[in-house]
Amino acid sequence: MADERTIDVAGEAVILLADRALYWPRAGTLIIADLHLGKADHFRRAGIALPAGGTSLDLERLDALLARTGAQRLLVLGDLLHGQVPDAPWRARWQAFRTRHAAVRVEVVAGNHDRALRRHPERAASMGLAVHAPHLREPPFLFVHAAEDAPRGEAGYVLAGHLHPVLRLPGLPRLPVFRFAEVGILPAFTAFAGGQPFAPARGERIYVCAPDAVVDVPSR
Repeated sequence: MADERTIDVAGEAVILLADRALYWPRAGTLIIADLHLGKADHFRRAGIALPAGGTSLDLERLDALLARTGAQRLLVLGDLLHGQVPDAPWRARWQAFRTRHAAVRVEVVAGNHDRALRRHPERAASMGLAVHAPHLREPPFLFVHAAEDAPRGEAGYVLAGHLHPVLRLPGLPRLPVFRFAEVGILPAFTAFAGGQPFAPARGERIYVCAPDAVVDVPSR
């Protein structure tokens, strides 16, 4: 299908999905980065008017991806949260998501926005999460939130998030991308995220998450 592409990363077949997720078939694992639950609520609490519904949309997309792939595990490469874990509407929507997918293990490699999960394990447990910090090693990969979090000398190809990379294609707005070079960078999963433009490096493999398509951008 046009909205997915199978590539080789560190000797492993992985599937890039246009909806900003990576599926690792051998491990039965759906991998995303930067979900930022509660981001809109955080801004509204600060007095900045934003529309509601962003978390619901993101979780509906996750529903569809889990159904499509049959993944037994969801791995989030950091920033599952945007801030604290208040008694906010998004929390109830997350708990409903966990109920729908009670058989799916949800693991988080804690990012800079996930301090509440690291400091309060009981909150992570109440959300149905297993938390790893600062990295998770599963050969051939080393999962982190930010690439600079990868420990020196640790074996494994680094897969990270954090940067929210975006690229503009002719006639289209800026779109999120997967980047694979010395490390792999996943796009931000949430639809409510800014993006960081970048200049593609020579030899870098870049895949744009276009509407209903994963587009291979030729390297220089």
